[in-house]
Amino acid sequence: MIILLILVLIQGLALARNCANFTLPVVPGAAVLSLHSSLAYNVSFPAQLTGIPGDIPGLNFCNVSLALTHSGANDTVFVNVWLPPADRWNGRYAATGGGGLAAGYDFNMVLPAHSGFATSFTDGGLTLGRRIDPQTGYWGHRPDGTLNTDLLTNLAHRAVHTMSVVSKDVIGQFYGVDSFRSYYTGCSQGGRMGYHSAARYPSDFDGILAVAPALSPELLGPGDFWPFIVMAQEKQLVPTCVFETFQREIIRYCDPLDGLVDGLISHYDLLASCPFDPSSVVGKAAQCGKDTSILVTETHARIVQKIMDGVKDDDDNLLWYGLSTGATFSGIANTTLRNNSLVPAPFPPAAGWLRGMILRNVTANIFNLTTEEYFAAFNESMRIGAKIMGTSGLDLTGFYSAGGKMLTWVGLSDEYINPSNLFRFRDSVAASLPRDTSIDAFYRVFTAPGVGHCRGGAGPLPLDAMGALINWVENGIPPETLSARSRLPNGRVASRNLCKYPAKPFYIGGDIYDSHSFTCRDDGHLAGGADHVIG
Repeated sequence: MIILLILVLIQGLALARNCANFTLPVVPGAAVLSLHSSLAYNVSFPAQLTGIPGDIPGLNFCNVSLALTHSGANDTVFVNVWLPPADRWNGRYAATGGGGLAAGYDFNMVLPAHSGFATSFTDGGLTLGRRIDPQTGYWGHRPDGTLNTDLLTNLAHRAVHTMSVVSKDVIGQFYGVDSFRSYYTGCSQGGRMGYHSAARYPSDFDGILAVAPALSPELLGPGDFWPFIVMAQEKQLVPTCVFETFQREIIRYCDPLDGLVDGLISHYDLLASCPFDPSSVVGKAAQCGKDTSILVTETHARIVQKIMDGVKDDDDNLLWYGLSTGATFSGIANTTLRNNSLVPAPFPPAAGWLRGMILRNVTANIFNLTTEEYFAAFNESMRIGAKIMGTSGLDLTGFYSAGGKMLTWVGLSDEYINPSNLFRFRDSVAASLPRDTSIDAFYRVFTAPGVGHCRGGAGPLPLDAMGALINWVENGIPPETLSARSRLPNGRVASRNLCKYPAKPFYIGGDIYDSHSFTCRDDGHLAGGADHVIG
């Protein structure tokens, strides 16, 4: 016991000594303003921060906090780097991304640090000196009301790049190494940041895990507010329980079309091709509590139809996709009771995008927008966002030439971002490559039936997508499927092998909860309707 305590003490002293010796990194296009380091010892994190079962006990790491500014940007960007002890470091760096209107969150570092990575996050300057919640969109405009293009550029791509440069310098100093593998992991906005990193800074990362990427945010931002414009048009807010009734009916109708009734809509083409008619639910009772029910009306059905159809202009052009078929409406069409009155409860980043970036008034009453004002805001969003954050024209060939690998998985029941836009982008990349270059050589997309945005939902979740990416990068073994498993609401544990797009899962007999009962096959039916979005 005494020997063990001595070893622990020696390890702690070594960690503390290394943690005290840093010089300021040199960053092209930016200046590091400050660096502070401290030893974090025996720090524990609750399970809700990591998305995995069980708490993460006592982590030890060197916590390096830096502040920097980009040349001419008048910003203050914070970066945190967590460095595990040398004997716990796996020899890799994992950069983390953000979500919504935030460039990053420190809790995204917990799981990589627990897995032995040196890891980092950045606020991108969007907290305005740690004074605001980025989701409000307050950072999107300057005090004079003009768009803050500097901070928008940070969120778009610059913050992650600068973070990677700073972090690699700090990691090299701490461990005394010149080279190591670098990875990126992010979901939603963080997923989109991974795509821009690959296109704009192709040598920053050896591998990128970009989950449920929020591609085309200039369309997605206002698009996720569309349900409230629809409800305003119909002069009626829809209770959550009524939306839940429609969701159950959608799944009941569309589920068999993939060849198996299992509660999951497993084929991505059904996002556009399932011919569900919301009017078929009119007259049914929605259970809204133990002793309360609401009769579904034609107005409810019209609202649901418009939400599913997506944002369309007066000429019936599709500007943005509708809700993913079978997904919960509570993501982008949420309503709630307040003082016994039903009120809108929009997705905070959608509201923040409209207020902060487009209207540039964080107190604007966006629920009073007319249809004409909404489409004017949509057009303004396209105008200001396409060049800085847009997906059209992103070129991944440099990433391919640099030897990079990108792995994406997406839930087919994503309640915030219809996966069809991802499929459209993937297909456009495949079409742009030379004939002798296979997209699968460096970029693979996997579909997770029944899974929601980043996590949740009714379907099996990937077990170790980062492990699959590392195996691809370091051992040259590309993933053909991703292993997934979840405990379902009925208590059963379901396993699946997630299929690589454009393949889909087909049931071949046996236990529907067993991955061996399915095979992946490309039947030639692509993500229909995806090419009609303007933008």
